[in-house]
Amino acid sequence: MPAALHRPEPVLRHRAEPVDRNVPKAQAAAWLCAGRSLLVTDRFATGLDMLTELRVLLEDPGEDAGYVKKRTFREAFQAASKRLLAPVVGRKVALPDAPRAGFLAELYPDHADFALPVEDAKVLSSAWDWYEQGVYFPVLGYRVHPFYGTYIPARMEHLELFGTWLAKYQGRRERAIDVGTGSGVLALQMAKAGFARVLATDINPNAIESVARQLRRLPKAPPIELEHADLLGTDRGPLDLIVSNPPWMKGDVGRTLDLAMYFQDGFFERFYDQALQRLAPGGRVVFVFSNIIELSQPDVPHPIQTELDRGRFRLVEKLTRRVKPLRRRTREKVEVWELAVV
Repeated sequence: MPAALHRPEPVLRHRAEPVDRNVPKAQAAAWLCAGRSLLVTDRFATGLDMLTELRVLLEDPGEDAGYVKKRTFREAFQAASKRLLAPVVGRKVALPDAPRAGFLAELYPDHADFALPVEDAKVLSSAWDWYEQGVYFPVLGYRVHPFYGTYIPARMEHLELFGTWLAKYQGRRERAIDVGTGSGVLALQMAKAGFARVLATDINPNAIESVARQLRRLPKAPPIELEHADLLGTDRGPLDLIVSNPPWMKGDVGRTLDLAMYFQDGFFERFYDQALQRLAPGGRVVFVFSNIIELSQPDVPHPIQTELDRGRFRLVEKLTRRVKPLRRRTREKVEVWELAVV
């Protein structure tokens, strides 16, 4: 396992107070908010119940709340939940009903016995389920098995829309790049569409590990090169197509995975500067995006329209498609923006 891979930080020493099902859940939640560390000693479900009570105490605003409210809750929950620990013995969560988390053996070769926040143990378990079962992508025709800490799309409309655009693409198919590849779906789509060479970059080393493992799973490895790098990475010659599914909203970044969700000042400016240097004559820049920024953050300058107004790129085509609502009606649309150098 490369040392650079991200993992939840193991707690090697602590003075956490033992708690079990006999401790009132509301009391445990209050203790966590007050800064006390707790170690679950009887059942994993006890820890989950305490986390549920913690969400109630911190007044979880729900997914439909605004960005500021969700961010405030997330920061408070992350800080308090880190103090609720589960014991790990022999790289297994040492509670009788704990779910399997196979990544413990891979991510902690240097430690066998330690403690982990219950929330991290839960995330590791869920990630292991995704990794083992895989996620079926109709645009590829097979399952993708994401490694822990790798962004995996929760919906398919934006990938289908990119597939629609890709089927109409008439440009050269020699060299393309998927910037911020995540689980690698866009890179795999371009390889399937006949590009001779596809470079996939990501600043998250877990994403590069994830795609590398996915390529080894395929009967015939597609022509995809991987690079752990920021944005476009090392200059390997002119590119016919620069593709990215960048973060759709502006926000703070606390974890590596947040880089797939939120952009910060300067992110798109650096992207455009590098794209101008690397794009081949007649090449295209394509963003897989969403109008969620206009709906949720109307005061934030649109990162694509702002660059178009600057005059270095022109809009060739923009495709849109409505998103199927998960819980209630939504005005969200996914988008594909095709840009060319002026």
